[in-house]
Amino acid sequence: MKKLIFSLGVLLTGVVISAKAQSPVSWSFSAIKLDAKTYEVRLVATLEGDWHIYSQSTPDGGPVPTSINFSKNPLVEFDGKTTEVGKMEEHFEPLFGVKVKQYSSKVMFVQKIKLKAAVKTAVNGAVEFMVCNDEQCMPPAKQTFSVSLN
Repeated sequence: MKKLIFSLGVLLTGVVISAKAQSPVSWSFSAIKLDAKTYEVRLVATLEGDWHIYSQSTPDGGPVPTSINFSKNPLVEFDGKTTEVGKMEEHFEPLFGVKVKQYSSKVMFVQKIKLKAAVKTAVNGAVEFMVCNDEQCMPPAKQTFSVSLN
């Protein structure tokens, strides 16, 4: 019995490591200073091959939409909603039974942020997302980030 449990543990660990090693999306995070107290935080997803990532506005019943969660920081306020910059593709996806909104190749998520005072701080958070191609979908994943505002 112990051998069976150990074997299953090794197998599952291998699957998880293999899935992480095969991630078809890479993330980069940065901030652009617009003026003394205003920044744009940019979260950029770059996708390999025929993989795509879903919009924040993908409807219920479909694939997992991208969501961005910022940690609380008393030194900043968020100016509006996070916007998406890229070539959005919309089509009916029979697998999910809904019209999906997705991006291939590259998409940038942009959040405008205003500092309450001219100080150095950071914006932290996590982006949750799902990527698919025409043959398979990867399980939903989470990528944490920290962006300095200087």
